[in-house]
Amino acid sequence: MRRATQEFRSVGRDNSVPRAFVDVSFENEAGVLIPHPRRVLDQHNVIGRAPGVAVHLDHDTVSRKHAEIFLDPFGRWWVRDLASTNGTTVNGERVSEHLLRPMDRIDCGDYRLIFLTGGPTDTKRAGPSLEETLDGTAAPSWLRTLRDIEPPQVSATQLGTLMGFSRRLLGIEDPTERLLCLCQLLVSADFHGSQALVARVVEGEPTRVLAGPCRPEGSSEEAPYVSRSVLKRVVETKQAVLGSNLPQTGTDLELTMSAEIAPISTIAVPIAISEGVTDVLYGNFPPHVARSDWLALVSLAGELFQQSESAWLARRHAQEHAAIERELEMARIIQLALVPKFPSRPGLEIAVGFEPCRWVGGDYADIVQLADGRILCTVADVCGKGLQAALVTFSIHTMIRTMVDFVQSLTEIVERLNRHLCGYLPDDSFVTMVLCAIDPATGTMEYVNAGHLPLFLFNRHGATRTLDAAENPPLGIGLCTFRASRSQINLGDALLLYTDGLTELRNSKDEMLGEDLLRSSFGDIYSRENAAPVTRCVEALSEMLNEYRGSEFSEDDRAFIVARRTLP
Repeated sequence: MRRATQEFRSVGRDNSVPRAFVDVSFENEAGVLIPHPRRVLDQHNVIGRAPGVAVHLDHDTVSRKHAEIFLDPFGRWWVRDLASTNGTTVNGERVSEHLLRPMDRIDCGDYRLIFLTGGPTDTKRAGPSLEETLDGTAAPSWLRTLRDIEPPQVSATQLGTLMGFSRRLLGIEDPTERLLCLCQLLVSADFHGSQALVARVVEGEPTRVLAGPCRPEGSSEEAPYVSRSVLKRVVETKQAVLGSNLPQTGTDLELTMSAEIAPISTIAVPIAISEGVTDVLYGNFPPHVARSDWLALVSLAGELFQQSESAWLARRHAQEHAAIERELEMARIIQLALVPKFPSRPGLEIAVGFEPCRWVGGDYADIVQLADGRILCTVADVCGKGLQAALVTFSIHTMIRTMVDFVQSLTEIVERLNRHLCGYLPDDSFVTMVLCAIDPATGTMEYVNAGHLPLFLFNRHGATRTLDAAENPPLGIGLCTFRASRSQINLGDALLLYTDGLTELRNSKDEMLGEDLLRSSFGDIYSRENAAPVTRCVEALSEMLNEYRGSEFSEDDRAFIVARRTLP
């Protein structure tokens, strides 16, 4: 385990998770999809028929651990097949791993999962509560949902209006403006609405206006009439609803506003539904207009709006993902530029192992010669991932390479570096590091461990000596005095410096490798390979790490240095 560094890593970490969920359905032998409850996603979700998994799909076409949906450090969601028997497909194509977008269809055996993110459309403003303008608690005269009516007849003119509306939505970037465009459609000459607005109904909270109310040009600015009963029925049925304050045979609900005051009909359509939140397009119409075909027309307008929102969401995701890929590529270039290319010296044979993870982290390894002839080996781990962590490692690299030309004291190097990091690192970031200066002629070794993992010394038989870990605090937390320690590397001994990308490596059982298994595994490797070049030891350790990881992907960088004392 990470000892002191573990508790440092818990400081200031943001554990918020972007909202995402999957709608699950099962396809029976007749080809009918049977809906199952929606599943809210956490950062890591295993899908399968094994008990206790996040998304349990109980059917023999699904493997025990079939696939997983997970969130990467950049807020992107991925699906990954876990070597399942029947495979995992996304939108009909079999995948081993795939970046998810909203509305992607994931098939696992006979189950279908629709990936969704977020909730109802966010807008720049939310209007006042509608509670004071809502009608009383009595039931409306009558109300119908879309499934209650006969298939409507829609004219070519009406379809043309709706298609033009759909095209306009795709050109409006502001989500509030798109909602206003929807309201304006209902009060246009083609739809004859007397009032239209979009209301957000949140369970246990006041109903508020997101857009509108809009009225036909030249109409009076009277207070909007909004039926609480209609809104309630929309939320309950998740269907478009038609109601009126005029009696009608064969119906069961009417509006509470008296027809003597103003005969009206109301159409309300859900345009976004999430857990406990429903956005409703609400319009009032003259009763002679608001017939069943008008309910279908307004419902179609709502569907076109939802399609445009999906298109805007996909566009935003594509832009965000492109920006992230550019950032990752820049960070990878920075990381690869920092991998040391240091030839071995008489008396000391050195090799570096480095494997950046897919997300780009902040692991750092470097080898440089000091002015007094000692060889300085450094490994560091920057808290965090992405371009910020890569830039911090580049800053560390530059400072160390600059200071070694005129500073010989390891403690002075660390203290100067710490002052620099304290000056600009964010409050929730820090750096663990170990610097080790080795004299190739004598084997004497001086090292400073700043909140990092212990160093391991191995003799040619694989026996291990562990050097103390975390003797000083990590860098970037606060100004302090650092203490150096000393040890000796005998002829034939090998020193291993490493980051937590090795010890926190996980296998298919979600077990971490840990310090003990790393120490014993490399001890076995070195006892076998001590006569071979040290690069072979690095290769063998990398092979062991890959075998332990198996099909699991690495969530962190992997950096280590092996230094072996040889005859001058």
